[in-house]
Amino acid sequence: MKHLFAYITSLSSNQTHSQQWLTERIDNNNAGIVSEIFATKNPELTMGSFFIGDRSNVSNSNTSNFYASEDGDCMLCHTNLSNPQPLGSLTDHKGLSKVQSATTLVQRLTKQGGNFIRGLNGSAVYFAWDQQKRQLHVGKDPLNATALYWMHTQGGVLLSTDLRFLSLIADKPLTLSEQGLASWLGGFPNPAISLFNEIHVLDSGYRLEIDSALRLTQHKFWDIEPSNKIIYTNPADYAEQFRALLTDSVNTACNTDKPIVASQMSGGLDSTSITSLANNLLQSHGKRVLPLSHLYSQAERCDESLLIKHMLEFLKIEDSLQLTVDGADDRNFLDLYPTALESPGTVLSPRYKHELAAVKAAGADVLLSGNGGDEMCWGHSVAYTQRLREGDFSVIKEVLQASKLLGMSRKKTLTNLFVKPFLPDMLLRILGAKPASDMTTALPSWLSVKAKALALEETQIVNPFNQKIDPMGFNRYQSLKTTATYNAMKSYQQLSQNFDVAVRHPFFNTALAEFTFAVPAKQLIQGAYPKWLLRQSMTTHLPESVCWNIKKITFDQHFGNLVRENADEIRQLFQHDTLTELELVDRDILLAEFERVVNDRSYPLHVDLLYAILTYTWLNTHFPEKQIRAETRN
Repeated sequence: MKHLFAYITSLSSNQTHSQQWLTERIDNNNAGIVSEIFATKNPELTMGSFFIGDRSNVSNSNTSNFYASEDGDCMLCHTNLSNPQPLGSLTDHKGLSKVQSATTLVQRLTKQGGNFIRGLNGSAVYFAWDQQKRQLHVGKDPLNATALYWMHTQGGVLLSTDLRFLSLIADKPLTLSEQGLASWLGGFPNPAISLFNEIHVLDSGYRLEIDSALRLTQHKFWDIEPSNKIIYTNPADYAEQFRALLTDSVNTACNTDKPIVASQMSGGLDSTSITSLANNLLQSHGKRVLPLSHLYSQAERCDESLLIKHMLEFLKIEDSLQLTVDGADDRNFLDLYPTALESPGTVLSPRYKHELAAVKAAGADVLLSGNGGDEMCWGHSVAYTQRLREGDFSVIKEVLQASKLLGMSRKKTLTNLFVKPFLPDMLLRILGAKPASDMTTALPSWLSVKAKALALEETQIVNPFNQKIDPMGFNRYQSLKTTATYNAMKSYQQLSQNFDVAVRHPFFNTALAEFTFAVPAKQLIQGAYPKWLLRQSMTTHLPESVCWNIKKITFDQHFGNLVRENADEIRQLFQHDTLTELELVDRDILLAEFERVVNDRSYPLHVDLLYAILTYTWLNTHFPEKQIRAETRN
């Protein structure tokens, strides 16, 4: 998908003037970003001027479609649907065509109203006009990485999937949002909070309706329900149902006319699971999967080459793509991670470009990823505490055995899991410890009092789980809403458009999310094995060395090396004064932490510092100080 947008004005607006204004702004500010503009078939819409458009000339797997009925209803959408009905049995691999999807969705809109998005199997982003009710509907499936933005301008509302488009078409300068910046600097970026005061962003699980008076309403149509619980008599049923749901999602993601589907395949559990399931499905349709692996030659702790070799042998695959991503020519941090206007975490890395170019050159137009495996399958350690609270005393022995296997202090582990959580908050404070509910302990030390307040009060999500009763659900929901994985997904999404490749993430599936949040805590983590449910479901589909590997690869060594090698350039980034002038960051404390990482190779680079570096990179790239100082003060 290149770009979808809509622009609407009220009845009182001058329609001709509005049309001319939009066309001129597009031509003068961003010629070429929109190669087609579709107008609704009915020229007398009570809404006033209404346009929906996109960029065309993209691949069949990555394109949008426009459909208008004789009654005046219309829709512009980007979809990958295998079944327009609620989830049921596994669907046909070919899925629905683009034309079938748009036609079906318009029919559902007419019959069901705005909640037609419920129950779709696959992905959808849409702009739809309901002629009878005179309403514009805008939305997407809840876990779609595509962002939907809107802003009020020129007497109307301009909506788009591309924030850069809005920034260029807007009739007034954008100003930075302190709440948005604090969200990023705090280490828990909330995708529902915009980095700009003038631009709004749609939260996951919500849709928009705009009526003829330009009244904009957000409707919640999906969320994780804590009351939903799944209890099976036979424990094996959990793994069987999970595998069926994941297979269904992979099946939908493999929808393409090409004979090859590329799939990222590190040695980790998530991407290998997706690749293995895709391999089985594609072979049954006379197609094949093409594994794509990243090799790290400069960071020993990141090396997964042996596990990748085991996977290729297990799947009996001879043809694969293997890209070295940390060679001598790939050591400039600023060149490797240029940030997009959308957010500091959306990086338009040349590594991603090389990867997408390799996929296209191999003859594929779909790339699968393992993104979302942590969010859907990770069993937080508080699950052990929760099980003991529920009367499962066998968990104590289980944790002792796991501690020995992992080389962890048994005394410290038992204290953290089975002593502190049961002490009253007041007693913990008397003993000098902070309660688990005290979020300030998770915030970086270089944040100002103001920034911490913004991060804690203004940017926090509404969590439906009770932290005391269901701490695992609480923590998993927090991660689902604020995970950094969304940044990687959006990075690929932006870059893939130029290569005619659709990057799809089968783990981010609402049926999977609902299932894994409903199963007992014990199904997600047991002993030394997080992602217990995924391991159990894939035990015959992966080699044992991969499926039951307890060593989780982290990339702090890789990023730490890059930061040290580019220390002078990063120090220069920190000279940008905006965050200091906004009283969000204590730069002296931040620089002290940075110098400790640079000077002590044994000291790890924490993600909080990486977020700070990316935020400063973003400011230096898109908002040079001369341009922004006056704007942020207004």
